[in-house]
Amino acid sequence: MLEGKKVLITGHTGQVGGAIARVHAPRCEMWGLARYSKPGSKEAAEAIGIRPVVGDFTKGEFDEVPDDFDYVLHFAASTRPGTAEAGMVENAEGAGLLMHHCRKAKAFLQISTNSVYSDNPDPFHAYKETDHVGTPTLRAPNYGGTKLAGEGVVRTLAKIHNLPTTIARLNVAYGEHLGGLPGNQLRALVEGREIELPDRVCVHAPIHEDDLAAHMEPFLKAASVPATIVNWGGTEAVQAVDWVNYLGELTGITPKFRFTNDKALPNFAPDLTRGREIGLEWKVHWKDGFRRIVAAAYPDLVRTPA
Repeated sequence: MLEGKKVLITGHTGQVGGAIARVHAPRCEMWGLARYSKPGSKEAAEAIGIRPVVGDFTKGEFDEVPDDFDYVLHFAASTRPGTAEAGMVENAEGAGLLMHHCRKAKAFLQISTNSVYSDNPDPFHAYKETDHVGTPTLRAPNYGGTKLAGEGVVRTLAKIHNLPTTIARLNVAYGEHLGGLPGNQLRALVEGREIELPDRVCVHAPIHEDDLAAHMEPFLKAASVPATIVNWGGTEAVQAVDWVNYLGELTGITPKFRFTNDKALPNFAPDLTRGREIGLEWKVHWKDGFRRIVAAAYPDLVRTPA
């Protein structure tokens, strides 16, 4: 579906968007929209087959950006906006400006977050797309709300422009490039730093970047008007303390924990029924994936757990 097509991607200088670009850029004509303010970032994009285009969707700066893309993959987001206003500009207004500019596309993929959900008192509750939304989290109080606002903007423009759209609510992503929560925790483990976790059960559904990349085409095929909303995570709900201890087994290093409820992580284990209905498949079990990230980053440390 993506092969040979003209595709615009944002957020490819980050963890998740970068994982998608590394797989799909060689197969299509992929343009990467970013400010490219970090030295070497443009060259890094070119190295994986992306055609970099300078612009700023949060400001509506599209002078160098074509408007004839087949597909748009919008991964860019501000995960820790300092204020609600900044989050609204970057996560809501920016998505709308980008979507309006690319309104001729065949499909638009908006990456949202499980952080839009209101916290359920049951830590193992499997969140459905129809569950309550809108309660801010302590860890990033301006993130979930402004991403939810972004969903509203995208849903509206999908109807106005008759642009088939999918909104994917992402859980915890990880991969060999050590981005995301598990990668940061692995780095802290090896460096002997404390790993901060909530002083309560904390459950997520980690998903490996191989599965992330494989899900692009089902998401685009499922795009519709009104927008398709679908959870995006791994198939197993895992307690964060358990996966950190597993990283400890893989490395032979005993984790140093700091349990606190100060800006603690929320609980989000998604129900994946709708994802399966649109054709999502998962191939990487979280334990296999975690072993892979340890082997890639610290090959001298990786061992077989008891």
